[in-house]
Amino acid sequence: MNIKEIQPEIYHRFEIILQKNKLSHAYLFSGGFGSLEMAIWLTQALFCDNPSNNLPCGICRSCRLVAENDFADMHLVEPDGQTIKTDQIRALQTTFSQSGFESARQVVIINGAEKMHVNAANALLKSIEEPESDIYIFLLTENENLVLDTIKSRSQIFNFPRQSEYLKEYLVGQGILPNVATIVSKLATSPEDALNMAQDSWFEDACRLIKKLSQLILEQPADSYLFIPNLLGRFKEKSQQKIAFSLLQIYLSDKLSDKKASSFLERTFKAQRMWSSNVNFQSSLEFIILDGMVNK
Repeated sequence: MNIKEIQPEIYHRFEIILQKNKLSHAYLFSGGFGSLEMAIWLTQALFCDNPSNNLPCGICRSCRLVAENDFADMHLVEPDGQTIKTDQIRALQTTFSQSGFESARQVVIINGAEKMHVNAANALLKSIEEPESDIYIFLLTENENLVLDTIKSRSQIFNFPRQSEYLKEYLVGQGILPNVATIVSKLATSPEDALNMAQDSWFEDACRLIKKLSQLILEQPADSYLFIPNLLGRFKEKSQQKIAFSLLQIYLSDKLSDKKASSFLERTFKAQRMWSSNVNFQSSLEFIILDGMVNK
């Protein structure tokens, strides 16, 4: 993914920051679309062997190793299962107290910062507040509202908006049908993710099922309640269930001229928050319908 093309405004801002040598030591990138690629590009800028006006060349040994996640002084931390555990952050603290192998600098990229256990976040907070060496920390999140306020207050926040039109044009150029491309462009976090999603037979079936559910919710709520068991076998994984909520929100949003759609859409957001708090998938979906029937 070419970060300059998909997030030109953010790229330009960081271009100026690098050229003025004003890069801060802690950033929170919110939104997901291109945030990892931006963190990689900035890491390349910090370690590039042949920089031009503080911008990375992209082809030297250090730039290539960073791009391959094989550079000794770059540490990429991702969730171990559903969370980033305290031990993962504590394992970095020895690293924080030392200079890098290749240079005096070190970079830590935490992908999925909202998934840090609260103790892990507090352990990281100390390193942000009192860095013992030349460390740059990039926190990446799809939902900054789930990141501790104490972390946010000590980081510079950049929002990475989803570039739906860019994704749609990319997908159509890859031979994906425009109606499929439109839906995928509202969900995917990268061109690669979008293409994989659009070509996945599971996703096609998921769209069919959730579209049917949305129609039943608006037209025959009682039948929609009975339809929910048909979804359970197709949405077993948490990642699949997350897509189900997103699809339902998309289909209901398309019907906002219907007052009922607006009401059910609000309940869908609430149901997703319940699901995120470990209410099971079936019960969360049932809440949308039952609450709507009671309060219609």
